[in-house]
Amino acid sequence: MESRLLTPARLDRMVGAGSPEDAFRVLTELQYAEYFDDTVTAQDFSRVILQGLLETKNMVLKGTDNHKGFELLWRRYDLNNLKRALKEKLLKSNTELGEFTEENGYSLLGNIPKADLADLIFEGKTSERIPFQYSEAVAQAQKVFAEKESFLDVEYVLDRAHFQYLKGIADAGSAFLKRWFVFTVDSVNIRSIARAVLLREEPLPQSAFLPCGTFEWERISGIENAEDFVRFLRSTRFADAVSSDERTSEEQLLALEKGIDALYNEFLRSAQEGEIDSIQVPVAYFERRLQNARMLKFIMFAKFHGLSSEEIYKTLKQF
Repeated sequence: MESRLLTPARLDRMVGAGSPEDAFRVLTELQYAEYFDDTVTAQDFSRVILQGLLETKNMVLKGTDNHKGFELLWRRYDLNNLKRALKEKLLKSNTELGEFTEENGYSLLGNIPKADLADLIFEGKTSERIPFQYSEAVAQAQKVFAEKESFLDVEYVLDRAHFQYLKGIADAGSAFLKRWFVFTVDSVNIRSIARAVLLREEPLPQSAFLPCGTFEWERISGIENAEDFVRFLRSTRFADAVSSDERTSEEQLLALEKGIDALYNEFLRSAQEGEIDSIQVPVAYFERRLQNARMLKFIMFAKFHGLSSEEIYKTLKQF
């Protein structure tokens, strides 16, 4: 199946295609051919790509007997959906989720169904499909918002509950799950510090810090500006993600995101070397499918909006 992932040659053909329709045809060479019939048009590209991801998730679940370790993948989409739904309620004063679509900020790759999510957010009802850490965090987050009127603080509450839940899964799992979990926690902390000092120009509040990685709060609390952050980063496994001091804060943050993604992909490639039937193999494959999907969607959007090949390639460097 990896042979049907996006290759440089296929990417070149899509970028160089003369029309969105010509670019769309390249998808038939990938994992999307089964979703094509006489009714499918280039305008359906987003639906086709999403359908492919959902089918891949189902394949992974069946092929691994619904391995518990995949909670580290699927629950990050539940976390996104919880935040999105709470924004609807707390920031917009809505009384329902609205359209449960990617275009509306939701992800269909999570494990919590729309109905359960709506019941939790708007009715305070929980179900067996929702970890108790999430249910408790939603109630706490709403109290925090009422006190501080800051959605950032809501996100901090949800993030800590999310990783508290995943820690239990990782601790009970394989050595790879533990390493995967710790890498994820460290990368989230790095991103949080970067947004605090580079964009908001303030130290990271302790409520935003995730304590279950390799960093200690005493070390993080001393980072007060961009210079402190760069010095700290160079002493970690994320040293290669350090960007130039000459860039703007936004450019530094973008370069950091790209660098962390590259390190994550390298972590997964290394973890699956020599493996055949371990969870590392489908995890690495699914992550590559996700990256492919993001690139394919961007190329199709770019084609519909008339971007030149040069502009498309320039943006793809950020993927």
